[in-house]
Amino acid sequence: MKSSSLNLLSSESRQEFGALLLLDQLMRFEMLRQEKDDLYETVAKLEEEVAELKKGFFHSDEQDQELNYEKDELGEAQDALAQVEKEMAENENCRINIALVETDDEGLEPLLKFMEERGTLTVNDENYYLPTTKGQEVYQHLVEQLEAYIVHFDVFAYVDLEEGIFGDPKTDLLEGDQWSDLRVAVAEHKGIDPYRVVFLALMSADKFYENPDWKFDLSLGTLFNEMEQIVQDQFCVEDLSYKDDEGKVSGENVIRDIIEQGNILAKERRRIEQESQEKEQAEAEPDEQVITQTYYR
Repeated sequence: MKSSSLNLLSSESRQEFGALLLLDQLMRFEMLRQEKDDLYETVAKLEEEVAELKKGFFHSDEQDQELNYEKDELGEAQDALAQVEKEMAENENCRINIALVETDDEGLEPLLKFMEERGTLTVNDENYYLPTTKGQEVYQHLVEQLEAYIVHFDVFAYVDLEEGIFGDPKTDLLEGDQWSDLRVAVAEHKGIDPYRVVFLALMSADKFYENPDWKFDLSLGTLFNEMEQIVQDQFCVEDLSYKDDEGKVSGENVIRDIIEQGNILAKERRRIEQESQEKEQAEAEPDEQVITQTYYR
């Protein structure tokens, strides 16, 4: 029987989470724009270098090799620029214009005003909302929180309390009722806001954006209702207590043991993943010793 000892999601948290979602959307386009600007500079520099290397009628073998190398680099940079420009067009919907706020996204105006007052948003000359330097710092902190969530909480998403094992989304089907999501209980034990953990979990999986009307729901204040229900439905620490032959085992003792085991497993999974990545990289790079091999002996 799950308890409901956790408080409901506060209006302040709803406002903060809503602002972070809008900032994430705006930064998706802004990071592409920044990447495009960097690639423009790279392409321009490489074009100058190629033009300089082409000068003159006679070139040494070394000069020809350098020219071909620079041409290849230029081609790769141009391809990358074309890809980024394509992605920018695909992510145009991430931008927010003042005129659009006054019509289609009118309900977002209070939240956008809140972000302006906090110094995370400004409006550029084209009347588009743009993250400020402070806004980019807030976004970077959000990215760091997402990375920390994956490292410290993901492993507790599927726990079999009866068998004392952890499910792995990469190898297990994770079907059936034996799996319990203990991320809220872990957050509660660690003194971390459970709503923030679930928010990061949903962001990490891009769940908010699966609903095409998420901005409308955000403007109505209902977007985080499901998140609130998720937190209320999950196990709290006190739900984990049980009785055995020696008496009652507290939920605190149970969650401490689960966290200890989960941390060990998470480190082991990261080690295996890192070794796998290093192996793939090593296999992709030919061994230098092949240069010494003869062909007809």
